[in-house]
Amino acid sequence: MNKSYLIFLFLLISTITLGQISENTNNELNSIESVSQNELEDLNLLLNLSQEQQEQVYEIISGVLIKNNQVKSMKLIEEDKKAIIERNEKSKSLMIMEILIGKQKTLYEKKNSQITELKGSND
Repeated sequence: MNKSYLIFLFLLISTITLGQISENTNNELNSIESVSQNELEDLNLLLNLSQEQQEQVYEIISGVLIKNNQVKSMKLIEEDKKAIIERNEKSKSLMIMEILIGKQKTLYEKKNSQITELKGSND
């Protein structure tokens, strides 16, 4: 009787824990999709992206967000995490820049320089 009770209790706790992990993963994925979509919409308003560009930019944005979330959960010094995330953001900008054409590049560079100036004044 005792062993059955313990096994049942273990299974119940395991099921609850796995359900919470699954829910957290789903929430994280929904958040990444939402943030990626919002950033894409902002860029599309600014740059008037083609459908192909939108798809490529979305993949870049969501990929970098996933990597940044992984970095945040790593056991590293905060300074190292910030440096990695900053490099990822710079890489994202460079990859997006490769997709853009003509005036889009100028507008995107201007937007990035304004963001950099704002970050500099906040630090």
